[in-house]
Amino acid sequence: MGIQIDTVRIKNFRSLKNVEIKLSPLTLLVGANNSGKTSFLKAMQLAIGVDRRYIGREDFFIGKDESANENKEILIDMLIIPVDETFKRVPGFEDSWLDKQFGGDIIRFDEMDRQYVAFRTRISFDEIKNEYVIERHSLKEWQEGFENWESTEVSDTKVKFDSIPLFFIDAQRDIQQDIKNHTSFLGKLISKIQIDKNEIKKIEDQLNSLNEKIVAGSPELSHLKKKLKELNDTIPTRGKGVEITPFNKKIRDINRGLNINFQDGETESFPLEYYGMGTRSWASLLTFNAYISWLAIKSSEENDSPYHPVLALEEPEAHLHPNAQRQIYNQLQGIEGQKIISSHSPHIAGQCRIEEIRHFSRASEETKINEMEMAEINPEEIRKINREVMNTRGELLFSRAIILSEGETEEQALPIFAQKYWGKYPFELGLNFIGVGGKGNYKPFLKVAKSFNIKWFIFSDGEEKTVKSVQEQIREVLEPTFNIENSDEVVILDNGKNFENYLIESGYINELIQAINEVEDSDNCFEDYMAKRHGTDYRQKKTNRKCPECNQNIYESKKRDYSGDEGLKRALYDCLTSGKTRYGPKIGEIISKLDGTDKPRRFPPKVKELFEKVSALFNFKIDKDNL
Repeated sequence: MGIQIDTVRIKNFRSLKNVEIKLSPLTLLVGANNSGKTSFLKAMQLAIGVDRRYIGREDFFIGKDESANENKEILIDMLIIPVDETFKRVPGFEDSWLDKQFGGDIIRFDEMDRQYVAFRTRISFDEIKNEYVIERHSLKEWQEGFENWESTEVSDTKVKFDSIPLFFIDAQRDIQQDIKNHTSFLGKLISKIQIDKNEIKKIEDQLNSLNEKIVAGSPELSHLKKKLKELNDTIPTRGKGVEITPFNKKIRDINRGLNINFQDGETESFPLEYYGMGTRSWASLLTFNAYISWLAIKSSEENDSPYHPVLALEEPEAHLHPNAQRQIYNQLQGIEGQKIISSHSPHIAGQCRIEEIRHFSRASEETKINEMEMAEINPEEIRKINREVMNTRGELLFSRAIILSEGETEEQALPIFAQKYWGKYPFELGLNFIGVGGKGNYKPFLKVAKSFNIKWFIFSDGEEKTVKSVQEQIREVLEPTFNIENSDEVVILDNGKNFENYLIESGYINELIQAINEVEDSDNCFEDYMAKRHGTDYRQKKTNRKCPECNQNIYESKKRDYSGDEGLKRALYDCLTSGKTRYGPKIGEIISKLDGTDKPRRFPPKVKELFEKVSALFNFKIDKDNL
């Protein structure tokens, strides 16, 4: 059995005005840049970090109508609970934690008579010292609920948790720098190299002999040594004077010349400095793993002390290609202790369990943290969310808003229209266009959007059955009384049309024909399609009539009439729907570039309505030259 940091509350640290977050054995922090993920890791470092922390005025939350105030305090509360091997909470701590770490009067009991430890880290300004000071005290209780938690009383006893060290690793890690830096995790590990004393003299004698042989066998080094010996004439010495040692001659200095080589495939083994930042960054994390696992071994061997390291890690995906990012999650799980990881990688998020994800967002100057509402979803819904959302659409976690649609044409064309409408790529605005599939399965995406407080819009086909389904799904997930008509989040296409039919009926026939011909690289592709299909067996439809011989359903041939104006529309629709994945981008490109007298037609009315709703929510500026 062991322990787990279960809950953290933070007040007045950077953008974290007043937040609470539940932690798992591995917790993934996701969200847009500058949403507060690194601030959270830094707050944890202030509370239990192993290295010295500096606090300045800029670390305090300051609202838009506030000014810097030295009377303000930063509060960081942590709740620690005992868990078993499967990380389920148990009634009490093991004796080793009680005897070695949680002694005295800091053990508390909840309403179910389960043990816990809670403590507060307070950062305040000391006028005498003229600096900010950090104090940590045990809390007399852990107050459930978020109201007025900061007023909870602390004990007079200061606490020190040596067995719960937090190690912060930022995104700028590089094993080549670690090798040179004696304060890095690698530097600390190799500085502790211990060899049997009886072996040290033998090894050092061998090193000295090897150094002499190399110098004697090298005309260049022998020449250099001869010239450097002139130092003996300038600077009096009682020893050997100048020596050239290709290898460090003392075991205590062996870490200074340490190198790490790596062989990739059948090539020669090369030092890691020859490899890219991805390899070097991940190697740095592996050396950290070696360091903390070594500390765990030594702690157990020397005094049988409990040990629960905490890793606060920024962007493990840094410099790694997507396939490598997908593998990281399992490797991170293998690192000892509790892990809190910030990431911008949809590939890592896709490997994570949905209950491990914490979503950070920032409204104005204040950070909000959300997690999946697991009590509201059943195992089948969790499976759908993981399969249909996280595994393939993990990028939505980093969006300001998601725009959902049913068809493939919309998913491909709408981002092109958006880029022209706002004069920026959608990802620059934090918008993510997502096709939910032909069956209109919006629920998993709406559940994720609701739990993580991600804004959402739906661009829906106009068929009566589809509109009814969309409203039912929204009501089931979000609001039982939601009215899809005239809502700020939903745009419905006219007169029961899907997107292809809507464009046809909106007068974009020539543009659609042009898109087909350009994609197929033929000036007459669409005309050839009409000629080939007109008046022939177009498709077969199952009937309810049975064959008298085999008693199976009979299929009858359907003929398509492509004559006249209505036939042209019918042929165009059939052609478009037979190649949706090919025509969508070209449709968006051609229509959005209309110019001259056609310029007002650049954005179909319903597309424009959607973008106006998005602009109203986020105050986006419109590129009026394109309207």
